[in-house]
Amino acid sequence: MQNFTTRKPSCKASFPLMLLAGVEGAGKTWAAIEATGMEQADRAFFIEIGESQADAYGAIPGADFDIIQHNGTLGNIREAIAWAAAQEPAEGKFNMLIIDSMTEIWQLLQDNGQEEANRRARRKGRKVPEEGVRVSMDIWNQIKATWNGILQQCRKFHGPVILTSRLELVTAMDDKGNPTRDKFWKVQAEKNLPFHCQVVVQARAPRQWTMTKIVTTKPELQLQPGGEMPFNDFSVEKLLTTMGIGADAAPTTFVETRPDGAFNEEQQKPEPPRPTGPTPEQQAEKRKLYVAQQTQGILAAEQAHDVARLEQARAYYSQQGDKELAQMVATTIERLRAAMAQQAQANATEVLDAEVVEEQTAA
Repeated sequence: MQNFTTRKPSCKASFPLMLLAGVEGAGKTWAAIEATGMEQADRAFFIEIGESQADAYGAIPGADFDIIQHNGTLGNIREAIAWAAAQEPAEGKFNMLIIDSMTEIWQLLQDNGQEEANRRARRKGRKVPEEGVRVSMDIWNQIKATWNGILQQCRKFHGPVILTSRLELVTAMDDKGNPTRDKFWKVQAEKNLPFHCQVVVQARAPRQWTMTKIVTTKPELQLQPGGEMPFNDFSVEKLLTTMGIGADAAPTTFVETRPDGAFNEEQQKPEPPRPTGPTPEQQAEKRKLYVAQQTQGILAAEQAHDVARLEQARAYYSQQGDKELAQMVATTIERLRAAMAQQAQANATEVLDAEVVEEQTAA
């Protein structure tokens, strides 16, 4: 049995992932940038995806942030997040990360998946329609895995991480997929994004903020299950301060789960290494000997004019998926039947010639 290490809780809150979701023009990016002027914030890194006002936001009163330039590819964006996480803050301060927006990252992931599905179809010689081919389940799994990897990078950032996304009022559907009269506010990103964030604040109209989720021990901020809390004078700085988030915040306790194949109550022991199979060269030699043996049997059946035996052989090879031997037998049957037909015609000619000679002799 493994000996585990234990410790007492620090009673300090960890740096949160904060989601600011809002309708167009609601001020979600403005609210994020305002927080960069916090006294305890050392460096604030701004990663802009699919937007175009990063420089203009520098004019927001108190704004103090650095724009991380990237080339727009998913890989380069992830490198930018990793680089920001590696920057050490000044003593007694924390760094901050803003990603604007997660809606665009989710769309980029889906675009990458669609391109991969189209490439696979073209490699197979299939026609790709204008809207693209259907994205297979394994590609969707890759999309989700990459999305989760980005969130994991954000969790490792030693400081507050502010994510933005678009918010839309959508119609609820019933169990049969038909629209109902009910409507609800939906974050335009991967559906589990709010679940992975510790704080979710929505702007359903410009500058009108409503907190829909918070993980905190502060009684004044706690929500009733399914409840909401309106913020008339919302600011990220005020919320972080009330939560007790400072430079001495505790590191995240999140541990990424890893499948190990254990389903029983007892941990499964690792399987011993399996012996390696034959090499490609050995497989080729084995196949060569097998074909030579089968060829001898095919030739023997041909010499015996045993069409029935050859038909049985063709059926067997086809069932086994052995196209090479099945084709060989088919060719042999055609050749044998042609020879047998030719022989039959020759025999008929000989009989006819013998009858003519016999009639002439009798005359």
